[in-house]
Parts: sequence; structure tokens; C-alpha cells
Amino acid sequence: MKLASDSFRNRAAMPAALAGRHPQLRWTDVPAGAASLVMLCLQGDVPDGDCFHWSVVDMPPSLMALAAGALPAEADTVLHGVPLRQGLNDFGAYGYHAPVPAQGGLRHYIFRIYALDVARLELPAGFGGADVLNAIYGHIIDEAQLIGAGAIE
Repeated sequence: MKLASDSFRNRAAMPAALAGRHPQLRWTDVPAGAASLVMLCLQGDVPDGDCFHWSVVDMPPSLMALAAGALPAEADTVLHGVPLRQGLNDFGAYGYHAPVPAQGGLRHYIFRIYALDVARLELPAGFGGADVLNAIYGHIIDEAQLIGAGAIE
């Protein structure tokens, strides 16, 4: 699989205009046999482990893109007539949490898409990114990632 964006290039800065909404994302080469897709966004340079900014599960393999800001900050949402579930981010809210300014340096935000062999993940109510990682273990057919950089003031 391949993951790309019209909002930013791999390993390039994410534009400030995206503040508060997820970037446009598109993917290709979803493998035959995929029953669903999962999208995660995590901050890669957190000293004490991963920090999840977003999780979307149960996306059908026929879905090939998400327009910038297409998904509202809700646990259950519908996109083009398709029900999707979003988890709690590590900031305590549903949906995408944009990069957060912090003291000094550059941060990296990893968008990762997984093709799975199951149509629906078994997840608890109020699931988060770590729950998603545990649930997809053993079900991953393929994956791809895209890294955005955020300058921190």
C-alpha cells in the first residue's frame, strides 16, 4: 500500500492552515482480501511512548481517501453513507487532535494505514489508539505510513 497527502509531502512540514482538522489523505494499492482499513496518527518523538492523535477504524477497503477535515470529532460518524468509528485521542476527545505547540524543537506525526483481514474490530466503548494496536495484532495484511513534521514554538 501507499499513503500520500495533498496537504503535505512525506517528511515535510504540515501547514498551519490544518490546525484543528485532519489533513487530506489518500491511499492506493489496497491488497485483495482486505476486509477493512484502520488509520492512526501518532506523535513519534514522545519520550515515554506513543502519543495518539487519531484513530479511525472499520473503514471499507473501497474508501480510497479522506478529504481534509471530512470527519467530525465524534465517536460514531458517517462518511459517504459508510459508518465509521473514531477513538479517543490521548488528549481525551474523539477524533483528530492537531499537533500541539510545545517548547523547542520539531515533532513528527506519523499517519499509518493498515489493511486488515477483519471487517470490524472488537473494541471497547471509548477505545483509544493503544486499544486499536492491540486489536489489529494478527490481522494486518499490509500497511503504509506518511510522516509530517511540525515546528514547535
